[in-house]
Amino acid sequence: MKRVLYVIHYSVFGGPHNQALRLAAPLRDRGWETIVLLPDQPGNAASRLRSGGVEVVTMPLHRVRAGKDPRLVGGLLAGIGPEVRAIRRVIRDRSVDLVQVGGLVNPHVAIAARFERVPVVWQLLDTRAPLPLAMVSMIFVRGLADVVMSTGRSVALFHPGGKKLESRLVPYFPPVDVSLFRPRPEDREAARASWGIGLDSPVVGCVANVNPQKGMVDLIHAFVQVRSRFPDARLVLVGAEYATHARYSADVRAAIASGSLREGEDVVFAGERADVERQLAGFDVFAFAPVPRGEGISTSVLEAMAAGLPVVTTAVAGLPEAIEDGVNGRVVPPRDASAFAGAIVALLDDPVAAKQMGDTARISAVERFSVEACVASHVKAYELALAGRRRTVHR
Repeated sequence: MKRVLYVIHYSVFGGPHNQALRLAAPLRDRGWETIVLLPDQPGNAASRLRSGGVEVVTMPLHRVRAGKDPRLVGGLLAGIGPEVRAIRRVIRDRSVDLVQVGGLVNPHVAIAARFERVPVVWQLLDTRAPLPLAMVSMIFVRGLADVVMSTGRSVALFHPGGKKLESRLVPYFPPVDVSLFRPRPEDREAARASWGIGLDSPVVGCVANVNPQKGMVDLIHAFVQVRSRFPDARLVLVGAEYATHARYSADVRAAIASGSLREGEDVVFAGERADVERQLAGFDVFAFAPVPRGEGISTSVLEAMAAGLPVVTTAVAGLPEAIEDGVNGRVVPPRDASAFAGAIVALLDDPVAAKQMGDTARISAVERFSVEACVASHVKAYELALAGRRRTVHR
């Protein structure tokens, strides 16, 4: 059994943690044991991973951050030596065969792997890094990674020098358990009841943590326009809110108030949920409005497609690679509330067409976004990295 150390520099559960959780068992069946390394900061990621049977190691971990505060750089530089040594100890103590780096901001992880002569698979997960930061970080990626994975080819090409990665690039889609995320008409009434919404009201829903890259304020502005056509429509937001994004949560609520919407009635915050698959059963349309320079390919969009929902989203990063506009979903320009609202209204106006689009989305998810497809991409990347390192060592 080989061991992969997957390093994620965020302690709050999100896409990379979900990926580790869903892939751990099938990767084990393919001969790869997953160990996740997280920063020792407040958050729910470690507990959720451990409860799912994934080994988790925590330690102090700084990351590259954008900002003018010199303390951001100072903390990284001061910690890089001790952290590289600590990561090297983890690699040795757990007999790690390969290091997987989650995100663009973790250069010291790859440095530690290089010292230990362990191959590196570096994953480009999103497009949020400012250009100067991306340019510097990609120097490390190109120099230290044996294989680069990206959530869709567009995410890799977005990064400076991304075209030069083609020979060692393995694109992939985040994994979806298509047996868990499926159409669930039997759960529709219970989901609606939990929100205090009747069966007759159109429900537009979104699953995402409340932070700026998710475009919640833009979604609220679009929903205000939807209400002019469907006054009884409701918006349900499923996802966590955190103190680190308290200002943005306030902005979302300000947008609700300015649109003459009532929180708890017109817009429902359902919070973080462990039963997302059942929450989706109460939606009529899944709406996700990420802003430019943020997302890669959101797992929640793919899960909504697997649940047979028509999806409206924006043309950012790799999302157009997952959704063909007008076929298995709708893709509109980012930051265009009128276009976004128009796409939602069209689906609510024509339930037959919306159902057909949702059925097609389900087929796409089963064929392209399953856990099995994602595992195959990871095993391919791991084998390429090991083969490349063997060739380097034996030169």
